[in-house]
Amino acid sequence: MHSINCVAVTRMDGRSSATLGVRKGAWTNEEDILLKKCIDKYGEGKWRLVPSRAGLNRCRKSCRLRWMNYLKPDIKRGEFTADEVDLILRLHKLLGNRQVR
Repeated sequence: MHSINCVAVTRMDGRSSATLGVRKGAWTNEEDILLKKCIDKYGEGKWRLVPSRAGLNRCRKSCRLRWMNYLKPDIKRGEFTADEVDLILRLHKLLGNRQVR
């Protein structure tokens, strides 16, 4: 996984997240477990509270992206089904290469 650079946020005491030692880089299995347990207990949302509730030294953006892109149980991975391929082809034939604006 690529490193996620969180925007340094200046706190009221003048220290930024960079000086607070927010961890960057690859996630450990232990961090994944802590994040999963936190989401199981409190649910998704209120991402600013997640790092402290989970006991993680990560920024809220990093926690949200890790959950949404890797850990969320209903993420579908793998090949498209025949029905999905058929739907994609039919919609492409109907709509073409239009981009949403």
